[in-house]
Amino acid sequence: MSLDIEFVAEARPATAVLRLGGRATFEQAPQLREALFESIEAADGKNLVVELDAVTRIDTSAMAVLVEGLMATQASETTIFLLNPSRSVREVFRLAGLEEALTCCFDSWEDFTSAVAG
Repeated sequence: MSLDIEFVAEARPATAVLRLGGRATFEQAPQLREALFESIEAADGKNLVVELDAVTRIDTSAMAVLVEGLMATQASETTIFLLNPSRSVREVFRLAGLEEALTCCFDSWEDFTSAVAG
């Protein structure tokens, strides 16, 4: 099974979306990294939401790519948010000791919209 990746430059006002689905493991980590950093550049100062609800499996290699993207945007105008990670995705973050990365995580578009607007 592969990693499905779709980038939508203007999914919502001032928000680009990177939709991920399938397996995100060490085999797909280079593809994920390339897509993530291209999306960060294309977002150009907008919010970048990474949708994780269709990710069936993630390992620490792919998770490290997401954390790398979060860290890379700390000093930029683009902010990355994670949307709707499954219980298993959250568990991988927890087991890796990276629960703080989930502070930019929202369970729904409504939660994200409320947080960004407020």
